[in-house]
Amino acid sequence: MPLLLLVALPAPAVAAGPPRAGALPGAAGVDPVTGTGVRVDTDGGAVTVRSGPATDRRAMASLGDDARVAVRCKVWGERVSGTQRRTAYWMRVGTGRYLPDAFLDWPAARPEVPWCGAAPVDAVTARVAAGGSVLNVRGEPGTGAVRLGTVDDGQALAVRCQVTGQPVAGSGTWLRLSGGRYVAEAYVRWAPQRPWLPWCGQEPSRTPPVSSREFVTTAAGPARAAARAHGVPASVLVAQAVYASDWGRAEAARHDHNYFGTACPAAAPPGGLGCRKYGATALRAYRGPADSFLDQARLLAAEARDAAAPADAADPERFVRVLQAAGHPGGSRYADRIVDLIRRYDLRRLDRAR
Repeated sequence: MPLLLLVALPAPAVAAGPPRAGALPGAAGVDPVTGTGVRVDTDGGAVTVRSGPATDRRAMASLGDDARVAVRCKVWGERVSGTQRRTAYWMRVGTGRYLPDAFLDWPAARPEVPWCGAAPVDAVTARVAAGGSVLNVRGEPGTGAVRLGTVDDGQALAVRCQVTGQPVAGSGTWLRLSGGRYVAEAYVRWAPQRPWLPWCGQEPSRTPPVSSREFVTTAAGPARAAARAHGVPASVLVAQAVYASDWGRAEAARHDHNYFGTACPAAAPPGGLGCRKYGATALRAYRGPADSFLDQARLLAAEARDAAAPADAADPERFVRVLQAAGHPGGSRYADRIVDLIRRYDLRRLDRAR
């Protein structure tokens, strides 16, 4: 997806690592994180403060070089290249105001920035809740993995991301700390609420394409690769992605790269990286768009085998109508809508170019 410019005169990105690991410090002073404020570095240009952690969100303000901001907490969003680093971290600097970390010049001893809760909640804290005992820290997300140490009950944790692992006390979610260390989230309590966490190894959020042509162009590669792997029409995959994700604008597509509204099975491994609730529905989270298209192609190929219609992959319109007749969800007009998208945007060309 193209990156919308944040600065008047963009500077080359500077590689940088993640924030320093360790327990969360106390918050005090003008800036809840540093106590003084963090310097904005735009190399003479200006950076836009947004209403959300992405460059397509509403502009709220503009900051020049050497401005000071009070960082409240961090969120995970669109990856931005700035004067200081290339990163997907955004800092909440006010109510409904977000600034890309790519343009912040932190002190040499950079503090650990806490995750943000859902507005109006700012910083949240994860603490060990082991009932008076200690919590084992593992080298992998499972109780059989090597034990790297323990964390005392009540200690604050600096959580990097989440991962699906061995179920513990009814939960399969593990939290990754610095240095490739994992703890079972069943023994962690967030206060005052659990934040939105990225999945370990997941690509950053993506802004929706600005046009239908751009969406089709971007989706063509993953769709063709998935079609080759599973023998289903690439045209159907792209049309389904358009219909299910509203041209990539759906939240599950933006943040978890789920372009098909693929739900998590109730009694099976989650698929993808894990499951996240969107409203009342748990949807699969993927590493990136390519995995979402591969998973959908796999599911369609299984449906086609059950419908005894694998040969119809050469005819995308018949393919989708046979699937609907065999019980594919979406309602009585679903096949008509998919066929209309295939025709309107000439998606059959994707099948010819595989």
